[in-house]
Amino acid sequence: MTRKTAQHPDGDGKTAAAVPAGLTPLLGALRQLIADSRQQVLRAVDSVQVQTCWHIGQHIVEFEQGGAQRAAYGQRLLPQLGQALAAEFGKGFDERNLRHMRAFFQRFPIWNALRSELSWTHYRLLTRVDNEEARLWYMREAVDQNWSTRALERQIGTLYYERLLLSQDKAAVSAEAKDNLATLAQSPRAFVRDPVMLEFLGLPNAGKLLESHLKSAEAVVTEMC
Repeated sequence: MTRKTAQHPDGDGKTAAAVPAGLTPLLGALRQLIADSRQQVLRAVDSVQVQTCWHIGQHIVEFEQGGAQRAAYGQRLLPQLGQALAAEFGKGFDERNLRHMRAFFQRFPIWNALRSELSWTHYRLLTRVDNEEARLWYMREAVDQNWSTRALERQIGTLYYERLLLSQDKAAVSAEAKDNLATLAQSPRAFVRDPVMLEFLGLPNAGKLLESHLKSAEAVVTEMC
């Protein structure tokens, strides 16, 4: 029986065992199962992160609107909150990120209007769009077109919505936009390099370690197939 030997060491520095060619279908099914499971975990983290950030923003805005006594905190509120929360939960809750969360709630005050398919990084990008109609359009398109955060950032940065409104040839504008996104295919490992998610999880220094392990694992699987 033909065997293929993976020469790339695994995470423990050992060489992977030879795998019979007859196991290729099973290996493929397991790879898909693992990939799908990881995506489910990431979607769950995204959902919890978005919900948490929205509610934090809500609490801050409602506190600020609570009358003269609370208004007295003024510009000191977010720096003080950020310092306390960052010390306990990490950089993901510092003053800068609290400002993003407050802006998120202000831009999207109705929770049920949010799209669960989008991540917190998507919504951080969307809060930068001042025009409400444009903001909601980008949100819908990000879901319908399955845009990554890089794709959404590109579309916002190139004023895709605004150009569509002004263009006499909308098909051409759309085709150009799709061509520009073709080079932005998201890597399966993109999540481990997302500092926003890592900060939220309290793992700001984990990205390089996680990516290193994933690269090793992917190399082993590739050589075994």
